Amino acid sequence: MINDKTRLLSNAMATYARRMDAISSNIANLDTPGYRKISVSFEERLQEVLHGVNGGRGAADIRPTLEIGEEGPVLEDELMDMADTQMRNQLTARALSEHFSMIRTGITGRTG
Repeated sequence: MINDKTRLLSNAMATYARRMDAISSNIANLDTPGYRKISVSFEERLQEVLHGVNGGRGAADIRPTLEIGEEGPVLEDELMDMADTQMRNQLTARALSEHFSMIRTGITGRTG
C-alpha cells in the first residue's frame, strides 16, 4: 500500500512533468495568434490544505490542475518557469529517493 508521503511526492513529480509540457507548448506557440498561456497549478492548492482550507482533503489527494490564462505567453516568463520547475523536480526526486531509502532501511535494517 502506498503511504501519503509517497503519493504526495508522486503527484508532485507528475505535476512537474505536466508543467514542463505546458511550458514547452507555451514556448512553441509564442508567435501563434490567439494562443493563451497554459499553466499547471499544484503548490497553491497544497498550501491551502496545509493551512486548513482543504474541504476535507489530505495533502496526498491534491492533483495538478490545468489553467488557461487570459494573455499569451512571454518568453522570459516561460524560461523562468522552466528553471523553477526543474529545481522543484530535482528537490522532489531527491525527497522521493530519500523516502525510499528510509523504507529500505526499515525493511532490511541496513543503510545504503
